[in-house]
Amino acid sequence: MTSTRRPVSADRRQVLKALGAAGLSAATLATLEKAMATPAHNRTGTIMDVEHVVILMQENRAFDHYFGSFPGVRGLGDPRPLRLRNGHTVWRQPSDQHPDGYVQPYWADSKSANAYVVDGGDQGHTAATIIVNGGRFDQWGVSRQLHNRMTYYKASDLPFYHALASTFTILDAYHCSTLTQTYPNRLHLWTGCNGGGRVGGDPVMSNYGEDETPSADMATDQPIKAYEWTTYAERLEAAGVSWKVYQEYDNFGDNILSVFKPFRPCDKASNLYKRGRSWVSEHKDGPDRTRSDGQQLVEAFRADIAAGRLPRVSWIVTAAALSEHPNWTPADGENLTAKLIEALVDHPEVFSKTVFILNYDEAGGLFDHMLPPMPAADASRGHSGVSVAGEFKDYDKHPHPGVSGPQPLGLGIRVPAIVVSPWSRGGYVCSQVFDHTSTLKFLEKRFGVREPNISDWRRAVSGDLTSCFDFKTPNADTRGLALPSTDDYGQRLAHAARQPALKIPAVQTAASQPAVQRPARALPYRLGADLRPEGEGVLIDLVNTGDQAAVFSVHDYAPYGLGAAWHYTLVAGERHTAGHWNAADKEAYDLAVHGPNGFYRHFRGPKPKGLGVRVALREAPEAGKIVLDLRNDASTEAALGLAMDPRYPVAPGAARTQAIALKPGERREIALDLTASDLWYDLSLTDAAGADTLWRYAGHVETGRPSRTDPGIGAMVLTA
Repeated sequence: MTSTRRPVSADRRQVLKALGAAGLSAATLATLEKAMATPAHNRTGTIMDVEHVVILMQENRAFDHYFGSFPGVRGLGDPRPLRLRNGHTVWRQPSDQHPDGYVQPYWADSKSANAYVVDGGDQGHTAATIIVNGGRFDQWGVSRQLHNRMTYYKASDLPFYHALASTFTILDAYHCSTLTQTYPNRLHLWTGCNGGGRVGGDPVMSNYGEDETPSADMATDQPIKAYEWTTYAERLEAAGVSWKVYQEYDNFGDNILSVFKPFRPCDKASNLYKRGRSWVSEHKDGPDRTRSDGQQLVEAFRADIAAGRLPRVSWIVTAAALSEHPNWTPADGENLTAKLIEALVDHPEVFSKTVFILNYDEAGGLFDHMLPPMPAADASRGHSGVSVAGEFKDYDKHPHPGVSGPQPLGLGIRVPAIVVSPWSRGGYVCSQVFDHTSTLKFLEKRFGVREPNISDWRRAVSGDLTSCFDFKTPNADTRGLALPSTDDYGQRLAHAARQPALKIPAVQTAASQPAVQRPARALPYRLGADLRPEGEGVLIDLVNTGDQAAVFSVHDYAPYGLGAAWHYTLVAGERHTAGHWNAADKEAYDLAVHGPNGFYRHFRGPKPKGLGVRVALREAPEAGKIVLDLRNDASTEAALGLAMDPRYPVAPGAARTQAIALKPGERREIALDLTASDLWYDLSLTDAAGADTLWRYAGHVETGRPSRTDPGIGAMVLTA
């Protein structure tokens, strides 16, 4: 495939050049070149070459908040954002906190504002359910913390993390597991569910108070009822797979094992205590409660690596002050992450066999523009080809102000995630849908220890992370690439702390994201959605011929539409015809279909009064083409206009626009060569006979091989 964009290696150099231009000294641009230059252990060319998995879960940051400005990801320059009921796109959130009547994302510039300590507001299940608002996604402006909620950072604010993402693999469709707080999400990471799923209980959807001791809820001084379903740590222990939790004191109670019965309490001589409850600062009288600077954690981690004691599976739980929770600063977390990676890289024989996963438990109420994939509550709100049992909290049975009926647990808001390993280098973007159970599924695949708590729907929809890696040929390019050190993080924090408080800009301007493509991992999606007139209504034929289940959301923007979205989960090989939006009093339809990796359809027109033009799109992956199947069932000639979005390159000699005349009864196929656009497309068909008739198709044709990210990603689209 050819591309009009500059080579990938130049993109990485450009990122690092930008970091230097942001004021980082030559000393600050110290290298971790060994991380790139260390050959991967490649004995089998499979996932079995991985011998260690290290999981660092941090606190409460949204994807757009951290990486919406990062090149190539589906961030603040997404060319196909959701539309809202006010006619604007998801970027302009209605709010009474600004004279414009809305607030849009704005840069939290750490050089001119005290931008690191922010608060996204309430992030409980009720608050998150109100934000989602049935799929309308238009209630971000209800929070009193909106002035912080809509912020985002750039590379100059998060230099290490942006450079890390430019060097390894960033995941731009990784969602937290639930539309709520920290502990329910960490329950999914450590156990596969939060009491629902296949466990079958009432899902836990709120935090329960910090539990350092582990005996009582510190907020009420009352005993906390221990959870009794099985944790993954216990499953690893039973299977003889080594594991360990590296935890510091004063950590929010983020070591979720502490609230499970076998760990409350457990014999200090037992593996459950030594691996799961002990502190890195522990001495004979208990943990050192005076230090939470990360140094002891890094030292303990480094010592185990040096002594050959690094377990197969490690979970790292930092002190609250280093967790990147919005009450603290990202730079402290960047520094800790850098030191942990350095500890691995300093022992290349270990790093060559290790996968390091950085993710975040929840979004902390901070803005992200992507509506999470969710199951339909019942047949009136969509369809699922797989059981959705355990994926809802029924608020009729458990009354709570502001919500009623069964509400989906998740998936939740997108959160940052980066995979660091010799098998994931190269500055790739992986856009498969993941959540915290994906990390467990990766462990399942490598170590053969299954987690039965994961629900059927979540197991079908969320991937297992293997698409993030190249296990077959990981050593094709081991050229070193410098990563900035974090030694200056204290100076950056001190400078930001002296600046004025963050506030919504008086004059709002559109956010920006570089129009730069990055390499993209191959994905398992082969999706379709075509409009079909049926009587006086319209149907949409949904199809999934890929290898992974996918969730489509359909949004009705016709007058008097704008209701809740419909959600359709199609398993691999499934077809489904949907028509929930048809109503006798509607004179027009205006339907948008969103799916994974930028998949998009937009169908608009008057209510069918008889036979007319039909359009269908099919993919021809090996030919690098899509084919439009046009058919005129009307008794008069149809005059259509075809146009490719100017952001998408066309093949040499190909016309970007063309006029198409279809005689009555005529059927024609039009093939479009996508090789110049890395198999991405965004095209529109209009009908001269119906000025408001539109068929718009956008997405990517997957071939099973790596590609490049969407060339349409760039400046924010403010209006539909």
